[in-house]
Amino acid sequence: MQIIFVSLFIVLLQQNIQLAHGVTCASNPCNITPPFDASTGYCCYDVPPNYVDSVCVCPNNVPSVLNGPCRNSTATSAASCSRTCFNGGVCNVVNGAEVCWCTLGFSGSFCELQGIAGRCVLGLCQYGTCVENTIGTAVHAYCHCNPGWTGLNCNQCYFTCTQQGVFPDTAYCATGRYFYCPQANGAPVIATCPNGMRFNRVTNNCDANYFCA
Repeated sequence: MQIIFVSLFIVLLQQNIQLAHGVTCASNPCNITPPFDASTGYCCYDVPPNYVDSVCVCPNNVPSVLNGPCRNSTATSAASCSRTCFNGGVCNVVNGAEVCWCTLGFSGSFCELQGIAGRCVLGLCQYGTCVENTIGTAVHAYCHCNPGWTGLNCNQCYFTCTQQGVFPDTAYCATGRYFYCPQANGAPVIATCPNGMRFNRVTNNCDANYFCA
């Protein structure tokens, strides 16, 4: 049972998390009705080894959240769409969620990925995963880089975990991204602030009034 839980926790850490501290499942941070049954898709897990934080899990590929609910019962209006979209992308509300509609040749949650004309080939993305997108007769390959890597081909390393904690993502600050390092010399985990907020490297918190340098 312990092995299963640890494996599940490692999987959860690979998803986006939001910043908060010191909240356990006993206080119902996930805003769900007990029991927390994995069969429903809505779950809360206290985080080892200290069990002073929690992870909220939702179904349908909704990103897990650290110390906060992963579902939002309040629909977002189109007038308040606050997601940052790059490279000519436009923020739209689809089924109550904010999404970026990207121009041809760009992709990603914020239209931050520039496509390479043609299909994925071996070695195209050095430290990342290649994903193809076809629109009409146009085919583009996009490199989704591993955490801490950037570049058209994911060939530029700009962040590694030297100690535990949270750290700014200097390459994607404007999207609200930052890094969570579970341990020193381990793999960083991409974390994301709520839409319209950015990670304040001074206070180590998500801040709507912080502007990236």
